[in-house]
Amino acid sequence: MNFDDFEKKLQHQPLRQIPANWRESILQAAQEQTASGTQHLLIRAVLITWCELIQPCRYAWSSMATLWLAFWMINSHMKFRPPPARMANSSPAASEQIRSFAEQQRVLVELTGPIDLSPAERPRRADPKPHSERILRIRSC
Repeated sequence: MNFDDFEKKLQHQPLRQIPANWRESILQAAQEQTASGTQHLLIRAVLITWCELIQPCRYAWSSMATLWLAFWMINSHMKFRPPPARMANSSPAASEQIRSFAEQQRVLVELTGPIDLSPAERPRRADPKPHSERILRIRSC
């Protein structure tokens, strides 16, 4: 029996009606499935993400998580001191170094003059030169 004969036989077959109670139970099951379908969709998205992103590189991700956990633990156990007021408690030698540095900057500006920040002129191109007209021929064996 070929497909044409089978299709002709199906066309001559009468269609039966679905019982009404079946239709109601099918529609009710579909509505229940739709209501819980969003939860299943979210769970499926998480599983797909897990399978495609995390599982292939699970050793790298677990080592990164371990490092972050170690850094967090070290950071939580460290006692931070407030930064000292440097200028208020600075020694006379430190303030002398600061004055010396400022003096060096002032002398440097005097010697070099003001910095010119105007844009530089673009270099001019020479006259265009002729290009090679030779045709490259590649031979293969």
